[in-house]
Amino acid sequence: MKGSMIIRKIALFLIFSILFIFCFSCTTKTTHTNASSKDQAKKYNLKVALFPWIPDSANDDFESLKERLKKEFERRYPDIELTLRLKKWDDSYYNPPKIAGWLASEKYDLVEIDTVILGDLISAEVIEPWLNQEASEFFTAAVQGSVVKDDGTITWWSVPHLLCGFFIVSKSYDIDSATTISELNNAVIEIGKPIFGNFDSSWDLPSLYLDSLIDNGMNRTQAAEALEPPLNPKGLAALRNFASFCNFDGSNPCTNGQFDDNWNDPVLKFLSGEAVGYWGYSERLHFTVSELKKAELPTDDLRVNTIPLGDNTIPLLFTDSFVKRVGCAEDPSCSNSVEAFINFINSDWANEEILLSGDAKASGVTGVPRYLLPAKKSAFNIEGIKEDHLYKELKPYAEAGIAMPNTSSMYEKRKLMEWLIINQLPQ
Repeated sequence: MKGSMIIRKIALFLIFSILFIFCFSCTTKTTHTNASSKDQAKKYNLKVALFPWIPDSANDDFESLKERLKKEFERRYPDIELTLRLKKWDDSYYNPPKIAGWLASEKYDLVEIDTVILGDLISAEVIEPWLNQEASEFFTAAVQGSVVKDDGTITWWSVPHLLCGFFIVSKSYDIDSATTISELNNAVIEIGKPIFGNFDSSWDLPSLYLDSLIDNGMNRTQAAEALEPPLNPKGLAALRNFASFCNFDGSNPCTNGQFDDNWNDPVLKFLSGEAVGYWGYSERLHFTVSELKKAELPTDDLRVNTIPLGDNTIPLLFTDSFVKRVGCAEDPSCSNSVEAFINFINSDWANEEILLSGDAKASGVTGVPRYLLPAKKSAFNIEGIKEDHLYKELKPYAEAGIAMPNTSSMYEKRKLMEWLIINQLPQ
């Protein structure tokens, strides 16, 4: 009887011990799970739309680039989860109402825009100013494109990241050294071959027109005010002259729409010897160099000149800059996260990754630079950029350039201006 009682007590003790250990284990697991959930909940999901009109160096719709940017950002800032939008040929970024909708709905905290639509977003009251940036870190055009001056007060409505502009690419010393439209005209006549490019664009043609106004003596404010009828005679005359360089076998493929669906044709015609050069954005050099490397041809004889469209030649540059949604500053998590991203995207690592096509190299593709211009001066000191022949050609224009007007509402005016100008050019 006594033995039986002892066995029963031992059995009960063992059962309660097992139950205690099990319950303690469950409690510990639950506590650990809850702690993990809380840690996860602390992460701010920063949503950023990157400007997509850049070369897709890895030819994978930017998947490698997004993955590499996200991985490195989250390594540096483990308390922030980064969501990136970057899609090839995405026209959304030139549609101010659509961008305004993204920001107003908080779909994105940051959107990288071309600042030609900055004024439209300010008017829509969907973005908020930044704290003053260190202007000396950026090129003049980058600062001009990102700020608005009102009654002497400068407001940073965006933070610059990249620059681009129109350039002539050739292998000719005379084309490269032309500093006026007359000198360029004489060089083309002497060589006897055309310069190709696409005038038939509701964005590019009004932008070229603004460039011609600047090269003929207007300042940025005057040029912005002139983006409406009547057309300026000197600016129009310069564009007529420049468009005449495209005449080829009795027709003008630059103004008749031939290149509108074949963006690479001007480059290919230049590489085949049909043209002395082509004009376009600096990133067209990515395709140019890629084609030459495929054919195992040299690239060190390529020359780059800004387009002289008057008695002067002042580079007029576009600025790709980050705007942030209204209300972000009131939320410490959002505010801290966007500041972290701006520091990251303008870091040497990110500039090297984007400008030198690090995503393509990592994917086993030849890493031809994208030939975008950095907004930050120090990026030209990065080893691979500093040594690159074509970046050496482009650097003086980044230094000398001024910004496209950012409050001229080009979105609303561009189609009318294109129609008015294209009908005045040689067909």
